[in-house]
Amino acid sequence: MLAGTLSPGTRMVETRLAEQLGVSRAPVREALQRLIQEGLAVNKRRGVFIRELTSEDVLDVYLARTACETAAAEAIVRAPDDVDWEVLESALSSLEAAAAVSDLRSTLEADRLFHEKLVEAARSPRLTRMFATLLVETAICLRRLEGAYTEGTHLVEEHRRILSALRAGDRDEVSRAITAHMDDAVRHLTDDKMVGLP
Repeated sequence: MLAGTLSPGTRMVETRLAEQLGVSRAPVREALQRLIQEGLAVNKRRGVFIRELTSEDVLDVYLARTACETAAAEAIVRAPDDVDWEVLESALSSLEAAAAVSDLRSTLEADRLFHEKLVEAARSPRLTRMFATLLVETAICLRRLEGAYTEGTHLVEEHRRILSALRAGDRDEVSRAITAHMDDAVRHLTDDKMVGLP
């Protein structure tokens, strides 16, 4: 799901998944139950389906992401010497490279990686765990972005702004940069002209 290979609304067939993954049905059944518990899948009479997110869900996912990433940024600003800045710079470079060749899928994947590394840099196991679930929900959201972005140049600028503010230790600017980036994503994801929007 995180890779975005399964679209929202897709039925997840236990036997087929077990076959594809080369495992027995028991761990697949367990995984499906976990997805249902976390609100990432729904159990209907015809089986288990990847949840389709409404505009309200998208707003809530990005509200939670903003809180999570702002908390991570605060931890980073408090202990900058504990951060492996090269990891964050490398994530930004990957984003720049993908955007330079207008590869939207790779650009969105590099975007995800940057945020994952940002939260990991806070060295908070709980924030990292919370963020892992949010990333899966974000992957569901991002299926709706196909065709919404024509290029990723502005994404590079938004991430560079976040990283520059982090390195400068500017709490207010980091908060503004993260919020602006999340607001931009929400604007794209909740555009009522987009195909498939509830």
